[in-house]
Parts: sequence; C-alpha cells; structure tokens
Amino acid sequence: MCHPLCHADRGAREYAPCAVGPAIPSMCALAGLVFAQASPPAATTFSLRVSIAVDDAGKPLADPGWLAAEIDAAEALFEPFGVRFAKADGPPLEARVAHVETRADRNALASHVTPHVIDVFVVGSLRDVDDPTQVRRGVHWHAPSGTHYLILVASAPTTVLAHELGHYFGNPHSHVPDNVMSYERSGAPVFFDADQGKRIAARARAYVKSGELLPVP
Repeated sequence: MCHPLCHADRGAREYAPCAVGPAIPSMCALAGLVFAQASPPAATTFSLRVSIAVDDAGKPLADPGWLAAEIDAAEALFEPFGVRFAKADGPPLEARVAHVETRADRNALASHVTPHVIDVFVVGSLRDVDDPTQVRRGVHWHAPSGTHYLILVASAPTTVLAHELGHYFGNPHSHVPDNVMSYERSGAPVFFDADQGKRIAARARAYVKSGELLPVP
C-alpha cells in the first residue's frame, strides 16, 4: 500500500525539472503539494470472508440487504485511510453454533478460520461472557490458538461491523459520541478521527508485511 507521503515525494520529483529561475521552484513546489493533498491514499483491499449461521430449517440468519449495508458502511469509513474490503462467501455455519453463549463457543469458531483473510462469523445471538445477563451485537475475538476474527449478530445496527473492524485494525474504544469506536450515538454521522485513521493505515501495512493478510486485486 502506498503511504500518502509517497504522493508528495513523487510530485516533488515530477515538478523539479521546471526549476529555471528563483521564483519558479516555489511555484512548482506549491503545485506539487496541492497535487499531493488532493490525491487520496492508494487503497489496499482485504478479503472479508463472511460465514453465516443457519437456523434449524437450514435458512441463513442474515438478510443479504443487511449484510450489504454493514459492508458498505464499513468501507465508506475505512476507505479514506487506504483500506477497502471485498466480500467473499464462506461456508454456512451449522445451526448448532448459531447461538454463541460461552467463551468455548467463541473459541470453537477458530476451527472455521481461513488464513490471510478477515473472517466474519454471523450468528443469531452473542452472550457477553463477562456478564452473562447481557448480550452483545458483535465482538473482535482472540482465540487461545492465536487467531482472531469477528463475530457479528445478524440483527446488529449498521455500523457494528465497522466498529469491530476498528478493533481489528488497532483501535480501542472511544468515549466521544458518534465516534465509530464509541457506544454513544446521537444520530449524527459516525466517524474515525485522524489518529484512529493513522492506526488503521499502520495496522494495514503491518498485516501485509507480516503476511497475516494478503491484499486482493
């Protein structure tokens, strides 16, 4: 993935030959800077492999329109920081794993993980393992095996996938209302701030460098 500074470096080299007098270099440098600021970072696309649990009748628990809205919302929030997502269909999850109640249930999903992609497991319900009286809409889960993946409830609000991907790309919770990583919503558009964006970009580069995630065309 190309870091935004690469655009500025390239712009400086391209405009350098027009330096023919004391005033011209400054004008060319300014033009290069404007070009760099106007150019978005080159995006790296990661495969989002979605496996959906079925009910007892074998019907998928997630509506295609709901899933598309989750992915579209996530991509809109991540793309300004150079990250895009390509949906890939994973095999259906059996009805017996549709209700995730315990740590063991969460850990069991590790057997369905595929290397080099971001696995998203869509289920019917997700119990809070620290407070069993509560339920959750999603989680970024680290299994004892060392792998990590997302678990998403099929009834989750539109930006829950983006929130859990925010964790996947290195961001902790926020207390700022309407921030993607906050639980507080006022109805205003949600957002990542600049520091969160830097973490996303840095973690994306680290995933590619380590080979944990492989970019897709």
